[in-house]
Amino acid sequence: MISSNPFTPQSGWEPKIFGGRNPELEIFKSNLDDAANARPSHLVVLGEWGAGKTSLLKQFKRISQENAFPAAFCAISRFTEKNKALEAIHLIAEEMVLGFPKIDALQKGLLDLFAKRKSLSNAQVQFTKFLRELWKALDTKLAVVLLDDTQNLIEVSNTIDILRAVLSSDDIIKETRFLFILSSTPAGWAAFIDKHDPVGRFFRKRLNTENLKELEVMATIDMTLKGTGVVFDEMIRKNIFEYTGGHPYEVQLLASHLYDSQIEGNVKPQAWDSALNSTLKELGRDYFEYLLSKASDREKDLLKILAEEKKPVTIKDFTTMMIVGKRAKKFPIANIKNFLYRLEAKGLVKRSEGNGFYIPDPMFSEFIARFALE
Repeated sequence: MISSNPFTPQSGWEPKIFGGRNPELEIFKSNLDDAANARPSHLVVLGEWGAGKTSLLKQFKRISQENAFPAAFCAISRFTEKNKALEAIHLIAEEMVLGFPKIDALQKGLLDLFAKRKSLSNAQVQFTKFLRELWKALDTKLAVVLLDDTQNLIEVSNTIDILRAVLSSDDIIKETRFLFILSSTPAGWAAFIDKHDPVGRFFRKRLNTENLKELEVMATIDMTLKGTGVVFDEMIRKNIFEYTGGHPYEVQLLASHLYDSQIEGNVKPQAWDSALNSTLKELGRDYFEYLLSKASDREKDLLKILAEEKKPVTIKDFTTMMIVGKRAKKFPIANIKNFLYRLEAKGLVKRSEGNGFYIPDPMFSEFIARFALE
């Protein structure tokens, strides 16, 4: 009997098997011990789209609760320039009240601490009062707050500075013990620091979520498939890592499409192209088309070359290609360097040690090679 698809590519869903991340989990456990016995050192988890930040934070919550520390997972929705900092602070407070173990009699009273006036000073004062009252209600040695996707606060970036000011106030330090874990994209966090320099000095401890290693990917796939009645061919397993580079979301999505391709419980090499195309089209809708829209038409021409070459290409090589060979075309040769530097600034390409440019995400590169500029 074949089980239903065990892979979970939906954003925010926890994978059936949480693979890898042992160094990150050990760092958190150490941080948790330190916070319980001394002053908390708040942590920022940085990672790009689909890197597994949400899943990691949910593992942190599980570990906290296993150690008898209540934890609240707070998903931050996107704010606009029309919103005020107090609205964002109120959302965080609301998520905390809902996320911690039930404190029924006090829930309404805690949120009533927030007045309707929307000034920055009120936001800071009211959140301080809220944390003090919440701490009394929790009756614990340590409470953990996990704020996911804080880059969504960029339009009300002073929210993070208010959080910093509250957590560094004498009242909160002396009377409570909250450990805050924030997740963000690197670009989003850099924007907070640019606008509010003290934020970077206060949230000094950073943890970067990298792609999974090959053995971690293989182990995750094998453990996820265990008991399902489905087996992936060895070539399929190796291709998953080669094409995704260990990107957690891409691994789940590609493996999900491959699982749906099983015939009598076997996923063989002939299923690869169809599953890969379906995965790339879905990634295009999810994210890749947005990424590609950041490039100008001339920059897209260079991306296409990089995608087809599948290796770093130097400025000199680009120039030669534009003059001779099958790719020769009317192109402003003198501007190639500027185009590549712009692509690098937009995060679409990186530079190797040999000064060649390449597309860092293999699946994005494959998407460009197969579907872009058709």
